[in-house]
Amino acid sequence: MNATPQTSPSPSPSSALETTKKAPFIDRLVAPLGARKLVAGRPGMGWLLVEVAPAQLWCSLTGAFALDGYNLVLYLTLLGAAVSDLAWLPMVNYAGIALHIAIVALWPPRGDAKRTCIAYTFVARFLWLGTIGWPLLAWWLGLGTSAVLAGVFISIFLTAMIGNVGIAAFTTWTAAVVPSEQRGRFLMWRSLGAFGLVNVALQLVTWAWPTSLPGVTVNPAELPWLMGLMAGVTGLVILSTFGLLWSPAMPARALNAVAHPPLRIALTGQREFARLEAMGALNTAAFACVLPFLPRLLQHVGLDGKHYALWQGNAQLPLMLAGVVIAGIALRRLGGTRLIVWMAVVSLAGDALMLLVAPSNLVWLVPVALGVVGLGRGLASIAWMARLFELVPAHDTRFPMLYIAVSGLAGMVTGALLMAVLPWLEARHAIDAMTTDPVWVAVAAGVILRFGVLLVAAWPLVRRQ
Repeated sequence: MNATPQTSPSPSPSSALETTKKAPFIDRLVAPLGARKLVAGRPGMGWLLVEVAPAQLWCSLTGAFALDGYNLVLYLTLLGAAVSDLAWLPMVNYAGIALHIAIVALWPPRGDAKRTCIAYTFVARFLWLGTIGWPLLAWWLGLGTSAVLAGVFISIFLTAMIGNVGIAAFTTWTAAVVPSEQRGRFLMWRSLGAFGLVNVALQLVTWAWPTSLPGVTVNPAELPWLMGLMAGVTGLVILSTFGLLWSPAMPARALNAVAHPPLRIALTGQREFARLEAMGALNTAAFACVLPFLPRLLQHVGLDGKHYALWQGNAQLPLMLAGVVIAGIALRRLGGTRLIVWMAVVSLAGDALMLLVAPSNLVWLVPVALGVVGLGRGLASIAWMARLFELVPAHDTRFPMLYIAVSGLAGMVTGALLMAVLPWLEARHAIDAMTTDPVWVAVAAGVILRFGVLLVAAWPLVRRQ
């Protein structure tokens, strides 16, 4: 007896409209902007796409986590930090990143990766307020510059240590929520929205920056203004954590995943992951040299904060957006390995150009160098995460945690070396002004480490030739 196959009737236009209305407002908002496939069937996915924008704004304007930008170094300088004091910055930040794994070992997170991400992210963002609140309290108590800087560095350390537990959990969570074929689009959409907001914000910051004094790159009037700016964006990013709360939950298949073998066994034969760890370590060591000292180098050649923010908005951010688009489109064709190679080439060129900046070429070379740096950052915003997604076993949070910890350890060791060497270089420079500026030496060391990233990244491709 032949049974007639039963088919479900096609949904009517009215029922389709009803389904659309049931979708959260944020999903309906981002769907027409190129995110329709990303939010389909995943209610609340729009929050996961837009939550990164205030987080990126916070990192860019305060230097949180990545030490990225001029403002944090200027802020520490205004608090009284000397060049040798700035060596503490990579030391404490990357020590926090390296030691975040100790939290996991001593107090294993309870619940799924989403819950872990939200809890640790909220606490870390709140702790950053210590960088503003502690100096005010220390001044009220009559404490000196050393005590003020120590409290700020402790806040940076705690933010990095606790926040990176959240970042590792975020990697596991999003890898489970976003299908592999949509990860390039997902990362590109997040980065474009985030860097677009930062670009607009930098234009406003340039407009509102206190009036620069002729021939002065560090104006004391900038300190209260910077404190207000940092407090405002930190409050905004704390509120934005609710976006993570309203995002999609971990899929049931991920929550019920089979237990993973011991880490020692899981790492056996993972040569590509070990290579990624080596690249990440070298890259973080380069950042430890470049990020804290490049702003001071630019101050030494006559660049003030107002013009740095202007050129960031007009040169660095537009090319960063271009890098995001290029990486998002090229990822499926090139893969994570080749994308990292191109990122390494561009990043090396950008940092190397900074070494050539002088008062005579400041007006044209800094925008060009910042543009190349921005292109590299745009490529990096997708390349590293995409390669990590390719290599990390499904639902295994230990791998991204190990990657982050190894990178942090490299940054911490580099920071310790800088702390040992910079006072000696400063003393020589004070005796003989003809010797090389210590901050130039620090940035040059970062360029050499960038070349190391390129060598490790390109080696597998060279061997195949």
